[in-house]
Amino acid sequence: LGLEEISLVAQGYFCLPAAEFVLSNPARIRHLIFINPPITDKHSKLPSSLAAFSNFLLGEIFAQDPLRASDRLLEEANCYQVEEEDAMVYRRPYLASGASGFALTAITRAFQKDLKASLPLVSKALSAVPNQPSSSATVIWGMKDRWQSFDGVREACRKAGAVLVTLDEVGHHAQEDYGEEVGRVIRNILRRTT
Repeated sequence: LGLEEISLVAQGYFCLPAAEFVLSNPARIRHLIFINPPITDKHSKLPSSLAAFSNFLLGEIFAQDPLRASDRLLEEANCYQVEEEDAMVYRRPYLASGASGFALTAITRAFQKDLKASLPLVSKALSAVPNQPSSSATVIWGMKDRWQSFDGVREACRKAGAVLVTLDEVGHHAQEDYGEEVGRVIRNILRRTT
């Protein structure tokens, strides 16, 4: 695309590969926004329901079950019941092909293996983006996250020099819980530092 500067938003465990990108390209990052990232030592293990997919034999079996691979993960991480119409959107890839389940197994195995060693990358990436009028590093945290504890998040953000925004009615998948509210917060961050 030839963009010199970008704004990067990542959520949950996908903040880890985003952090690697930031650390490889710090001059290109204008705004960095992480939503419920694994940022403290308490986040060094995958939640048990997600870690089950990395199990040597059972992982492949569990990953082919659309209810276990989609509905249960969404409901366990958040504070709401997924409506049937929305749940079908998440189930569809698992119903159409086994490839989605095998990809889920591969991803969780990689995360499980590298998670603890990768945690410092999130703080380093947040520290790499200076908070000044033209740039910012922000963590948005859904306070009803059932997968990751808030303990230590405020201190980790302070040490990294990142702004912390908490949302009371939001769980781990913030953009799914209250997409409008998360979008409003992101818009405000981008406007404030543009």
